[in-house]
Amino acid sequence: MNNLVATLVAGLFAVSSSAFAQTAAPATTPAPAPAAKAPAAPPPPPTGRTTATQGTGAAATAAAAAPTTVKAVQPGLLEVAGPRVNEVVAAGIQKITATPGKGARSIAVQSPWGNSYFGWPKDVKPVAFTIETGKPKGAATINAPGFTDANKADYRAAMEAVVPVAIAKTGDARAAKEHTRK
Repeated sequence: MNNLVATLVAGLFAVSSSAFAQTAAPATTPAPAPAAKAPAAPPPPPTGRTTATQGTGAAATAAAAAPTTVKAVQPGLLEVAGPRVNEVVAAGIQKITATPGKGARSIAVQSPWGNSYFGWPKDVKPVAFTIETGKPKGAATINAPGFTDANKADYRAAMEAVVPVAIAKTGDARAAKEHTRK
């Protein structure tokens, strides 16, 4: 029996040692160095824009390409709000209502992805205005009851400050809605 055990152990040892025998690693050729690439040219800026603080991203690009019919209720209001209205339409915002004196809920933004509220940005004089889109599709109506030539700069500054925040809040709401649907 000892002879049988010794034969089995010797056989197992021979099989296992050949199974774990080291082999030389295959020779590898060094990977070629990556070719130097010229930096990509930045995309051209949207055309037809007149504001110094333009929006960014897909909304701004789509806004530059998408024609929007804008109706300003007060004379001169289109000149003040017109550059930002295309961005509002492209972002999918249905309505922006800016009301002075409501604190953190002074600006209400309605979109298909939910409503957003925020207060007036610092150093911006609160002025009342409404931008409503989609009636008919691709159109927008701007209304500012207190708008005059004398306070045109206040309205321009307010829209320049409020619209980018409204677009960002709408983008956040959209991302959250689409993320939860998956």
